[in-house]
Amino acid sequence: MDAFAGIDVAFAKRKRLPIVVCRRLGIQLEPLPLRNAAAKPPVGKGNARILDPDTVQNFADETAAYLRRIESEFGISIKRIAIDAPSAPKETNSTRRQCEVALDQRQIRCITTPSTLEFKALRKRAADHLGSHGPESRIPGANQLWMLVGFELFGRLRSDWECIEVFPQAIAVTLNAHSIHKSDPRGVLAQLNAVSRYTNWHPKVEVAMLSDIAYGSCHDRLDAYLAAWIASLDERDRIAIGQKPNDAIWLPRVQPVLSM
Repeated sequence: MDAFAGIDVAFAKRKRLPIVVCRRLGIQLEPLPLRNAAAKPPVGKGNARILDPDTVQNFADETAAYLRRIESEFGISIKRIAIDAPSAPKETNSTRRQCEVALDQRQIRCITTPSTLEFKALRKRAADHLGSHGPESRIPGANQLWMLVGFELFGRLRSDWECIEVFPQAIAVTLNAHSIHKSDPRGVLAQLNAVSRYTNWHPKVEVAMLSDIAYGSCHDRLDAYLAAWIASLDERDRIAIGQKPNDAIWLPRVQPVLSM
């Protein structure tokens, strides 16, 4: 049976990677109860370890191995993976990636993805900070260094599966379900209600639905589910903003729901 995965990239210490895997049962897009599975996703190592390429590569390899174990355990074949992270650095002479410019035009805020040269400088700043006994909790560039994990995941997983880039906040805006931030349970519920109109996952929509489907916080699991939904859509049911293949964010081709 075909299945679809969504990944909310995270690398915090002792935090398992939030991954949702869904399959279609009739009109429902049902997530698998991965918290109850024998296989477990890899655990993050923290921002300081992002500076070690081998550690990040091993994390990506562990993610691929986990997905293969999930395929075997549930008797599924993952057809497509949607990843909540930039898939590539910006061009050296560009101010923003084209997909980020497209988000700007939609008044959706996102962090600028650095260029390869800028990442090199970020790595050096972070290494110098740690080398002078600066605390890991204040490592410079932490809000961009995590993107290196995303690059590695795209590079590794694309060797086995089709992978696309998504941005859950943009999905929520498309569904007109973004008025309450998802750090508030009411915001999570609003987005669940909005997406359930298209996934038909559960007859009674409630935040507790997310408890068994993935690791991470409630909003991490929500983001991974939204990503898996986009992965499940045929290309005719998705819109790419930016420039395919490596500078595009995919959104659902839907009519916005009423404001939640």
